[in-house]
Amino acid sequence: MENKKPFYVILDEICKEKNIKQELLSYGWIRKLEKENKIHYLMRYEFDLNSSISHNIAGDKYATYDVLNDKGIPTIPHKIIFNPITRSGYYNKNFFNEIENILEKYDNKVVVKANDSYKGKDVFYCSTKEEVEEVIEKLFNEKNDTLSICPYLDIDFEYRAIYLCGEIIYIYKKKKPYVIGDGVKTIKQLISERKEPEVPIDLNRGLNLSYIPKKDEEVTISWKHNLSGGAEPILVDETDEFSDRIKDIAKKAGDSINITFASVDVALTNKKEIVVMEINASVCMNKFSEVFENGKGIAKDIYSKAIDKMFDNY
Repeated sequence: MENKKPFYVILDEICKEKNIKQELLSYGWIRKLEKENKIHYLMRYEFDLNSSISHNIAGDKYATYDVLNDKGIPTIPHKIIFNPITRSGYYNKNFFNEIENILEKYDNKVVVKANDSYKGKDVFYCSTKEEVEEVIEKLFNEKNDTLSICPYLDIDFEYRAIYLCGEIIYIYKKKKPYVIGDGVKTIKQLISERKEPEVPIDLNRGLNLSYIPKKDEEVTISWKHNLSGGAEPILVDETDEFSDRIKDIAKKAGDSINITFASVDVALTNKKEIVVMEINASVCMNKFSEVFENGKGIAKDIYSKAIDKMFDNY
């Protein structure tokens, strides 16, 4: 029996319940959904809801920053870096002379990333000019057209808000991966015993893997909040003092790029500042479905609402 990802299992259930006929095209890459003489397409995790402009803005980290910043929405400042091979007409030849100033401005803590990165891939923490140059060269050699450099923020929680037709319909937050000490095992041993030790984790700088945490001592092991990298999803309810502000900023972010269905990632820093990190036009909830209590039911409700809007022509 085919081992389907949660998204496709959920999609099959929704289509069956709503009497929607499904047909796989392009070897399953595209799904044709038909109901009452209406046809819509899904491509991977993208629904037939967003305009191409909104989708392209959300798919580009720098473009998202630039539009949100133009609208006065608090977001992480980005500086774009053009690949001299693919974008020679736009390439800033003096950029490498600016690296030291950028590092100084941000206390030698920056993040360099491909503008179309996802799931924390092609996203790197750097603290020296040599590291920045090395990462840029690596990403350019991998044919990335544009990159961004931005300040590294010490983030307490990353919130993910699901945006649909001008409303935030669900929100949860993510806690960075951690281990709990038992007073016997080293951090390295505790990491190896995690439920998903095969998942690559970008470890915190200066983390002493030979350190033995005290019993019940919590040690954060990664600087990223990606569920696919071992982060933990946490319920956000009325007791969360930041949820209303998070929802408001996330809604404004979605509104600002005229998107219809997306997830908006918002950071709560250790200084209790709230800033938008990115907008995702592809609403993937596979890992959430697997690791969160009733995650599949929540994801199904979200996707069901999106499909209803799709066939109602929103």
